[in-house]
Amino acid sequence: MAVLDTATLVDLTRANKRSALAAEAIRKAGAGGVQPVTTRFNVAELLTGVELARDQQRERRIVDRLLDRTPVLEFDAIAARQFAAVFAHLRRAGTPIGDMDMLIASVAIVNRRAIISPNFNHFARIPGLTVIGY
Repeated sequence: MAVLDTATLVDLTRANKRSALAAEAIRKAGAGGVQPVTTRFNVAELLTGVELARDQQRERRIVDRLLDRTPVLEFDAIAARQFAAVFAHLRRAGTPIGDMDMLIASVAIVNRRAIISPNFNHFARIPGLTVIGY
């Protein structure tokens, strides 16, 4: 199953068209019955959103419920090497993206997971990463 990007996780907490699109992308990707996951970096981004929210208690409850049912992949030495390779490739190509997204992608690649994100073009620059957009 795929890694859920932060934007996808946020979309799942809303009741709108993007939420439905995210849920459909997850459903299609999970046809094999494997549970979706996220990364520790996505958790950090979600928690940053909690800290910046006007109603932090409400946002924390939403994020906690979401994370209670989403396994988290960690960053290890192999992912660190993958990050360095991704960083160097994108820098040489002149198509850099944010460090957090490269870290997230590196964890996905070493765990042989696709990433589900509404930011398809953003992640599609990364060699070796399968991206499921919506």
